Amino acid sequence: MDGILVLLKPPGMTSHDVVNVVRRQLGERRVGHTGTLDPGAAGILVVCIGNATRLIPYMEDHIKVYRAELWFGKSTDTQDAGGEVVEEKREFSFTDEELLRALDAFRGEIEQIPPMVSALKHQGQRLYQLARQGKTVERKPRRVKILRLTPVGHWRRGEWRYGDSFIFDVTCSKGTYIRTLCQDLGHYLQIPSHMSFLIRTGVGPWSLQDSLTLEELIDATWDKSDVKTEASTLPNLPGLLPMDRGLGHLPGAVLSGKASTRLCHGGSVPVQEVETWLEPVDVDVTASIEKDPTKKSLLRVYDGQGRFLGISRTSRDKAGEVLQPVRLLPSASK
Repeated sequence: MDGILVLLKPPGMTSHDVVNVVRRQLGERRVGHTGTLDPGAAGILVVCIGNATRLIPYMEDHIKVYRAELWFGKSTDTQDAGGEVVEEKREFSFTDEELLRALDAFRGEIEQIPPMVSALKHQGQRLYQLARQGKTVERKPRRVKILRLTPVGHWRRGEWRYGDSFIFDVTCSKGTYIRTLCQDLGHYLQIPSHMSFLIRTGVGPWSLQDSLTLEELIDATWDKSDVKTEASTLPNLPGLLPMDRGLGHLPGAVLSGKASTRLCHGGSVPVQEVETWLEPVDVDVTASIEKDPTKKSLLRVYDGQGRFLGISRTSRDKAGEVLQPVRLLPSASK
């Protein structure tokens, strides 16, 4: 089985837990996700199955959208409500205008120091594993991009005090830590703070309305006699999307039979042999601060029957501008 599932991860499960559920229910070992979601958070987790796992690196630049709650007056060692309080300040106040200025300061490209409770590695160990051992190591700042940062609902209070909380929506690039954003907003206001709630409401072209719960997945993969259904008999699994659905931000090319065969066997194809050029179907669904010009030359590639072959790149050789294979699916050469 090959494809993409947009799942709704419940709080209390790790992203890897969700992957294991999918593996168990579908009987498929090749399962991976396009971006970790904190165990305590709920929301969208995009899961790739079978040959779709080969395409994960090309979906990692999808924007992420979150709704978070920021609690003023206490900071914790994990930057969220699950940690130990490390600082508390009861006497303070600030205005709506000061809060708006703080939000302005964190829009655009910013630097974040990753939290110790993250999956990044230090000398081969995950930071969260070191944190459980009571260790803290130096982490280098990382640049991320905040595209939108907006208050939610009737948020104005006039004056903010201890114990008040603020709900906001944020659209950001991969690698953005919302718990760190909450703490940094507090630092800007000179007030200890932490993230008290988080849900991921969007990834790339998908929103919560597109997601499938784990219960729905489990129900769809068990028959009426409670005997687990084989993955191979589930071509119409509810919510299963085609592999190229996560690549709609890329332009595309349709090749003739001979040209597609040549590409699938490792050869290059002159751009003059492209039968049809395809525009991106998803706009404004990616964000990256990496200056990688090769990403701009990536293409979805299809044969004349509309079969998705994989990813190619435009480049120049002695013959001029050509398409070269980058990541083609095993089925493409059959």
